[in-house]
Amino acid sequence: MSKSVIVAGILLVSFAVPLKAEYSADSYRTCSACHLADGSGIPGAFPSIRNRSARMAELDGGRRYLIAVVMYGLMGAIQVDGMQYFGVMPGNAGAMSAEEIAASLNYIVFELNDGSAELAPFTSNEVEELQASIALKSPAGGGALRAELAEQHGDKWP
Repeated sequence: MSKSVIVAGILLVSFAVPLKAEYSADSYRTCSACHLADGSGIPGAFPSIRNRSARMAELDGGRRYLIAVVMYGLMGAIQVDGMQYFGVMPGNAGAMSAEEIAASLNYIVFELNDGSAELAPFTSNEVEELQASIALKSPAGGGALRAELAEQHGDKWP
């Protein structure tokens, strides 16, 4: 058998195997300071991200939003589960690498989700690509993107 056939077979098998999400509770540590270890948040101060983030990631633009918020933060009035929040979530672009951001998002959508998320794991490449495409790299940009997606998805936006 020729080397090119063997290499082609290995490549075919490697692309057929689904990616495994890389994460640990340690990768979520920064987020847990406000959103708590179980993702339930503090009503009135920090919204729950438990179960909601996986539902966001399933919607068109949701992955981009989640990456933007972890990287650049969120500012402005938001409503979560009927409760109004107004504050500023700082971004982590300087404090966390693309790998760490992907790992924290994987922990959030796969571990802090009571259902089974049918999502591809976040990757550092995806984080880097989306980082380059985000125009407004600030908490206000996260708020604007959230408002746009909430309007686009209506009742489907968690």
